Amino acid sequence: MFLLFLVVVVLCVCHLASFLWILVLFSWAIFLQKVAVRWREPMAIRWFATRCVSRLTARNSPIQGEMQQKRCVMMFSAPRWGSFKYRHTRTIPDDAVNPLTTPTKIDAGTLHIVSVPIGNLKDFSIRALDVLKQVDYIVTTDRPATKTLLELVHIEAQGRLIHYSRSNRTASKDKLVELLRGGRSMALVCTSGTPCVGDVGSELVREMQSEGVRVSAVPGPCALTCALAVSGVTFSPYESDKSSSTAMQAESPSLSSLRSLRDGSFFFGNMLPESHGARLRILRNTVRQANHPCLFYEIPRRLLLVLQDIALVLPRRRVVVAHELTKMNESLHADTAVKLLAFYSRQEANMMLKKGQLVLIIDGPDADETQEYLQREAEKRRRLRREVTELVGERCDEKDSCDRIAQPKVRSRRELIRRKRRKRLIAKIEKEQERIRMIMKINQTDASRV
Repeated sequence: MFLLFLVVVVLCVCHLASFLWILVLFSWAIFLQKVAVRWREPMAIRWFATRCVSRLTARNSPIQGEMQQKRCVMMFSAPRWGSFKYRHTRTIPDDAVNPLTTPTKIDAGTLHIVSVPIGNLKDFSIRALDVLKQVDYIVTTDRPATKTLLELVHIEAQGRLIHYSRSNRTASKDKLVELLRGGRSMALVCTSGTPCVGDVGSELVREMQSEGVRVSAVPGPCALTCALAVSGVTFSPYESDKSSSTAMQAESPSLSSLRSLRDGSFFFGNMLPESHGARLRILRNTVRQANHPCLFYEIPRRLLLVLQDIALVLPRRRVVVAHELTKMNESLHADTAVKLLAFYSRQEANMMLKKGQLVLIIDGPDADETQEYLQREAEKRRRLRREVTELVGERCDEKDSCDRIAQPKVRSRRELIRRKRRKRLIAKIEKEQERIRMIMKINQTDASRV
């Protein structure tokens, strides 16, 4: 027993130096690994550490050196889950630039048109946040609302907001041009959505462009495009049925040519007028004659009045009402104006319209309505052609023929009687004016004699 203990002591004393060297080298390798992760140069330092460990451990035993080398490679290349090495491992190349974390470069003397969310703060783009953080001034039409919005996304607003409206646009324009020419950068925002689209700001952009100031756009949310996307009123020629379009073209070329105007096109009219007569004129002259969807911004308190006018002029058109888009109380209802009017007249539906913003979409004419319109136009052309043929056959005077062509036929008896009464009244008035003229002339003659 004593002899065995003596042999063990002798072996430990002989290999004590090698054992200490192995401990030092392993500690140094672990330190180099942590430095490699910190310095983002893992390949070179890993190779260097593995090479040093393999060479120094191979002095004692080739098999032991090979095992230590494999163990070192596994330790550096396959870290355990949750360890220091795994948390700091990068999945992208070391020299690559991440565009999502790189700050946006702001040009001096530039006016940025920045889009803000229309309801959901998560719709804020990274570029919009960078621009709002780095610009010197923020031009807005509503300073309290913009200040609240900036505070929600942790952007400093103190001393950076400039109020702009139609009442002070002349004074504001000179101040803004002076600041931009002095090398300052600005951002134009509105309360929600994209500026200059149904909002104040287009006049400011035109004035800045006329002064030679560079204007840049930062795209983002817009209620107009969101309503178009969720309503489904526009379509592409690639989505239409080729067989039905071919048959339609063979039956009526004019109908297919009119429907081809609806391929992605739309009309944006901002907001309908406040007065009842002006709204009816726009609905009759613009919306009814259009062959594509028409979009309007609207406020809740006028929705029932607008639906009444649409039901009066366009009772067969499909109407889409988009309320509070991207918000918690988002709603979308599509039907004819008469049915929508009955729906929103209920008490539970009327509670939805206490606040918020609306987008009103009036769909284009369907195939039956377009066919009726084409038939009316064809009947007018046939009537005009028939009248021209009659005039050519009669060989009447050129002036009389023009008057007859320009004067439409009156088929209503009531309208004919009204026109005859008007002519008699005009003749009576002219006769009375002639009598008064004669009396005045006689009086002048008598006065000259006296």
